[in-house]
Amino acid sequence: VAQAGAAGLWQGRSRVSGRRADGASGLHGRSKSFMFAHAATGIPKHTERIPLQRKISEDELATSVGEDAFFHRGDALGIADGVGGWAGVANADPSLFARRLMHHVCREIQRYEDIDDELFSAYYDAAPVDVLRRAYEITADEMSARAMRGSSTACVVVLRGDELRVANLGDCGLTVVRQGDMVYRTEEQQHSFNFPYQLGTEAHSDAPSDAQVFRLKVQKGDIVVVGSDGVFDNLFDEDILEEVSRHLPPAMRAAGEPSLYSGPLPSLPAAADSPPKFALPQFHVDPAAISDAIARRARLVSEDTRYAESPFQMRAMQEGLYYQGGKRDDITVVVAVVTDLEDAPDRR
Repeated sequence: VAQAGAAGLWQGRSRVSGRRADGASGLHGRSKSFMFAHAATGIPKHTERIPLQRKISEDELATSVGEDAFFHRGDALGIADGVGGWAGVANADPSLFARRLMHHVCREIQRYEDIDDELFSAYYDAAPVDVLRRAYEITADEMSARAMRGSSTACVVVLRGDELRVANLGDCGLTVVRQGDMVYRTEEQQHSFNFPYQLGTEAHSDAPSDAQVFRLKVQKGDIVVVGSDGVFDNLFDEDILEEVSRHLPPAMRAAGEPSLYSGPLPSLPAAADSPPKFALPQFHVDPAAISDAIARRARLVSEDTRYAESPFQMRAMQEGLYYQGGKRDDITVVVAVVTDLEDAPDRR
């Protein structure tokens, strides 16, 4: 993770090598195997402060952006948004809760690669909601031991073979762009306006089992965008699609007017049924450039409280509230490009 400039922009980039399925044909020998080329950008709402990193341990796997936290690797992505309503409450730290939650999610995913771990044999059966449940239990125990309170939304994404598996709880979001079209977008989970589902230390918190769970078939060249609500409260779907499209080579853009996803939960075609129209050398698509562009555009809207239009403004008005412009919030974007899995002899 590197700090870029005094404005508080944090950017993480890596090319973590993926893990090859046993056998050349991929998931359970029936599908293609892919990995993510991935990057993340975060902009804290309080740009005068360096976003935290009060690490509990030196091997912490998640990065904080204000009250947001994220991780990204070649087969998994995750974002948590600590609930800011804890501000000013004694012994409360939503940023700590979010960061430790994502740390433990990443740690739980690592277990599937450890040949000495009982989860190694369940690599192909990894389910994000189970990963989230185990991570939440550990995080809740940690917070209790430290006499700390907090809560967070969460979105966890796992890639196995050509299958994208997602557990999303609250108002973080995920969208998939394929050949210039937005082919999927998650829906927010809200108890009421600006009150998202959340995992937390309190007895009345929501549970991991409340998360939306779905699986999508992906293709080489698909762009997966995961963001905290600082993105989706400030940018309309067409804004996100525009930023993604401007960073794609011509062969990956929509032939006509790009289309937006309009529900319901899709069963996207398998790669064999709808083959991509292009070859994708990895250098053609830079996930860091896309995450930068989306985050910076969301920040511009979030800081404009007079003239900008935003999804948050529209929802507030639907509730009968007067609100103008964007919503000032931490902004975190993780972008992953689906690419061919690098050759490796086995998962060890």
